[in-house]
Amino acid sequence: MSHRLQIVLPDPIHEQLLELARGASQPPATLAGQMVRAAIGEAAKTGHVRIVKHTTVLASRRESGRARWLEPYGGDADWRALMWGSILALHGRYPRRLRNLKDGWWNDDVHVEILCALATWRNELDDNGEDPREELAFHTQIRDYSRILEKEGGSIANEWKPGAPPDSWATKSIPRNPTAQPA
Repeated sequence: MSHRLQIVLPDPIHEQLLELARGASQPPATLAGQMVRAAIGEAAKTGHVRIVKHTTVLASRRESGRARWLEPYGGDADWRALMWGSILALHGRYPRRLRNLKDGWWNDDVHVEILCALATWRNELDDNGEDPREELAFHTQIRDYSRILEKEGGSIANEWKPGAPPDSWATKSIPRNPTAQPA
């Protein structure tokens, strides 16, 4: 699950954040979130805070018979919130690779599944990665997906601007398990 926080910054720090965000072509809140996550990750590495796995909501998904990057049958608001935040973080971390992602990608099941798989993979690598070949494979896949997005084309006016999830994402329902018996 993701949470929104409101923070107060002194004017000079706020200005620096805005300058960094402009340089990274990201919203200031997205960049601030990345910076907080990085600082907490560093604190965990040095032992100042306990290490917390980011897969708490996703870990139980195997019981549903669905892969962690696929929404459970019947829908799950917590899963959607977590995935949206993970996709935002993925875009923030790899803005060049995902720059051709078009507005409305959440209405295309292929894009949803690819982005959720990449975001889940990235989270697992960050939390549990042990083999550098996994990192290399991830970068190969995100590069390949970037090429697919580039080939799809479209105008710059249709480019996705990361932010809060649209209502259609939050309210989309997933069909129930097709192998389940009717109630």
